[in-house]
Amino acid sequence: MFTEETVTPRLASVTASPSLACDLSWLLSVAARPSMQARYPQLAEMFNGREDLADCVRGFWGEGSEETCFTEMQILAHHAGALDETDPDVLWQAIESAVATVPLDLDMPSEDPAERETYLERFRQLRESPELVRAYLDLLKEVWAPVDDMWQQALPVIAEAGRHVVAQYERGRSLEVLIPVGCDILRDRMPAIVSGVESGQLELHFVPCLFFGTSMYLEFPGLVMIGTGVGQGDIVARARTESVAKRLKAVAEPTRLALLHSLATAPSTVGELAMLFRLAQPTVSMHVKVLRQSGLVRSERVGGRLRLTADPAAVEALLGEVRLAVLRGAGRDQEADAADAAAAAGANTTGSDRTPATVVESTRSGGPVTA
Repeated sequence: MFTEETVTPRLASVTASPSLACDLSWLLSVAARPSMQARYPQLAEMFNGREDLADCVRGFWGEGSEETCFTEMQILAHHAGALDETDPDVLWQAIESAVATVPLDLDMPSEDPAERETYLERFRQLRESPELVRAYLDLLKEVWAPVDDMWQQALPVIAEAGRHVVAQYERGRSLEVLIPVGCDILRDRMPAIVSGVESGQLELHFVPCLFFGTSMYLEFPGLVMIGTGVGQGDIVARARTESVAKRLKAVAEPTRLALLHSLATAPSTVGELAMLFRLAQPTVSMHVKVLRQSGLVRSERVGGRLRLTADPAAVEALLGEVRLAVLRGAGRDQEADAADAAAAAGANTTGSDRTPATVVESTRSGGPVTA
């Protein structure tokens, strides 16, 4: 006998979408803070040879502090209705237009009084100086330009991460579990946020971001924004598993797997394989081509004839990479992972390829915070 699980309907107050402005805010923070460059070397690489750009970010507002962040940029984007914009040209125009109309008495529960006054003062300066606005936009464009192609290509993955968070909420997962607490202000505001969202009086918007860890908190009147990290590690992992999947697809066809087994036993020509398997030579050639393109079979000309053989190192590497892709994190110890990595000859498993997913920056601001 089967019974349907009772699901309590949720109010439509939780949404998600990518945000160029939020991902850009993280890059600006990495540029401005050497400590974060040390934590995130992959992101810091984009400033190699462009240290003058990092200096410009750090000193743009004349503060010269590692704590410099550009939350006012996200506020301007929100005021212009472009916080979920993914087209950079549209975002730059929206930010420029918002300078003249952004309120100077803005209430933001996520900011302490000193931080709030900092952002309001920046709005005043921008409003009084068109030259400063142009310089500001030029800086944003220069920081973003090197990563735009990569970010745009990753948009489907980023958007899917946001849909996953909303789906978890709709299936009944609590906001206390979904919301990563990365700063003291968010921790203090959490009960009110949960109450407001659950009652439908407050909208919660998750922003899946590629360029930071797991937590960003901004609160506007009626709206709470929480940044949820996708991380470059996910993109790298998908690229690796895609390579593994292509090679697995090559041997998923029974005839090709049988041919690979035969070539692992004894080198053969296409003609010999055709006779052995009672197949037409063009059919064998087609299967062999797929195996060779996957790197699992190599060829050598001997006495004018092309002899084929399975590449044992490539086969072992594939098996090792499958173990790494499927079993890593499933209760295995480091020694087992190391053994698999050694078996996967040629597999790139260096620590530098992994972006930390759990880093806490010492701050109380609404700027990017990882937890």
